[in-house]
Amino acid sequence: MRDLLKASKFFRPDTLRIVAVLSLMLGSIGLNVLKPWPMALIVDCVLGQKPFPGWLPTFWTQRSQPEQLGALILLLLFLHLSHAGMSAVQNYMAIGIGLRGLQRVRNEVFGWLQRLSLRFHHGTEAGDIIFRAGNDTHAFQAMLQQGLFIAISAICTLLFMTVVMLRLNWQLTLLALAAVPFLVVTIRAFSREMQDRGSVAQRAESKVYALIHQGITALPLTQSYTREQQEKRRFAAETNRAQRRKMSQHGLEVYYWLVVSVLLILDTTLLTWFGAKQVLSSHLTLGELLVFLAYLGQMFDPLNQLSMVGATVSSAGASIRRVFEILDSPDEVKELPNARPLCDARSNRFNHRSDPQTLQVTGNITFDDVSFGYEASRLVLQRLNFTLHAGQSAAIIGPSGAGKTTLLNLLPRFFDPASGAILLEGADLRELRLKELRTQIGLVLQEPIILPTTVAENISYGKANAAMKEIESAARAANAHEFVSRLPMQYRTVVGEGGLHLSVGERQRINLARAFLKDAPILLMDEPTSALDVESEAQVVESLTELMRGRTTLMVAHRLTTIQRVSKILVLENGMLKESGAPSELMATDGYYSRVVRGQVQLD
Repeated sequence: MRDLLKASKFFRPDTLRIVAVLSLMLGSIGLNVLKPWPMALIVDCVLGQKPFPGWLPTFWTQRSQPEQLGALILLLLFLHLSHAGMSAVQNYMAIGIGLRGLQRVRNEVFGWLQRLSLRFHHGTEAGDIIFRAGNDTHAFQAMLQQGLFIAISAICTLLFMTVVMLRLNWQLTLLALAAVPFLVVTIRAFSREMQDRGSVAQRAESKVYALIHQGITALPLTQSYTREQQEKRRFAAETNRAQRRKMSQHGLEVYYWLVVSVLLILDTTLLTWFGAKQVLSSHLTLGELLVFLAYLGQMFDPLNQLSMVGATVSSAGASIRRVFEILDSPDEVKELPNARPLCDARSNRFNHRSDPQTLQVTGNITFDDVSFGYEASRLVLQRLNFTLHAGQSAAIIGPSGAGKTTLLNLLPRFFDPASGAILLEGADLRELRLKELRTQIGLVLQEPIILPTTVAENISYGKANAAMKEIESAARAANAHEFVSRLPMQYRTVVGEGGLHLSVGERQRINLARAFLKDAPILLMDEPTSALDVESEAQVVESLTELMRGRTTLMVAHRLTTIQRVSKILVLENGMLKESGAPSELMATDGYYSRVVRGQVQLD
């Protein structure tokens, strides 16, 4: 019930539809109660000698037997068809409600995953997240359709049938209800173990998804080292483990349903024997026994459904909790309720100039005693202090693991510092509106991210309403227009997943065109030329120089061709800022940068 109440928020927009489904459900149960009676009248009154009930009109009893039989058959057909039609409409509406709830859950999970900090994603397996967002979310639909609706239907049917059966024969009814306490005990006895096995099975299944994702991501490595067979054996071991966990879960469910079925079979057998004895002793007519046995089936059916609901809820509950582990994960990078607006001082694109609270961004950045660690006990960056004035560019260099990329990730607030503050135009980043802050920053990565869509849509990813003229202008600035013009459909050419139809240099130039089109006052670049050949690098460096002009630029760089074009060098070693200054200033010392330029140290 706790899982259901927590999950119910995703179905609240369909409250009226749920009420309609419940109304149809009650109507369907009422028709179910009436269905056996035409057959009882046929057996007792038309074929037998028992008089028709007194509540029937007089003209009915004066009809001939064939007319009475035909009318009862038509009534029987009407009741069955009405029940079938009402049940079909009810089930169709219930499925629609379940699917709409599933859509809302998935949207909520995906949206939250987009908001969670990189710390969360670095600490979880991508395959497990995919499994939770894609597979475990089905549990919300199952909880509603195979849980709540079935439970309400079963309980209402049980109550209706119990009342009618008590009026018909209280002795047989009490005998039929004798199975209920045993059923409740069985459900409680099996529920916890089924839930635990369900959780273990779901975790094992998510491991399989994680290996699939890892196998696809690491395919070039696997093939180059001819590790295909070893990876296949590793995957087979994981699928075997998942199969055993699933078999253990379903085996317990099958055993549970077997115990429930045996209880109901024993109760049905005992009741049939006792009811037949009452017919022989004339305490019950054959038609009444048939009606009672029909009601018994309709009463045992909801009992059986309730037992299956127990298994469904246990399994679904485990999956729902796994989904809520994502939704309940804290958002480490939070925006204050009264966060300050900001805009690009060059274009005033957010139209806030009239508001004195609006921060006009020109690109002045200060790191004020900034420390950061992915774990509290281990700092990656320690007490960084430096300032970049608007339009200045800085190259971050240093040995591997010095924290260069981490430093870049702090500016768009992918993470927040453990201590100290990062200031933009003198304002702490944590006091600014997060979306507007990130709008002021252009990002160029070492491995360009190319989406499986058209070239134009890739370039305009940061400015969705850009005109084709703007897209082409950005492509020209990035030296990308020439190769794009040679593509089959030029800017409307669809590139493959990850840009498989493009070279590394072409992908990077599309990435640069994206940054040109965004036209942000601050530019962050993470090794933008490290994976390029000499020819591609020359074209990209030319574009980089143009892109950096007039923008405050922070760049992790490993090639002198890009380092020597900046106005300031920041040398990081062991997370600390060891050197800071213009290239000419640092060349006069015997520090890390001068040793790099002289060839005494190889850039990482």
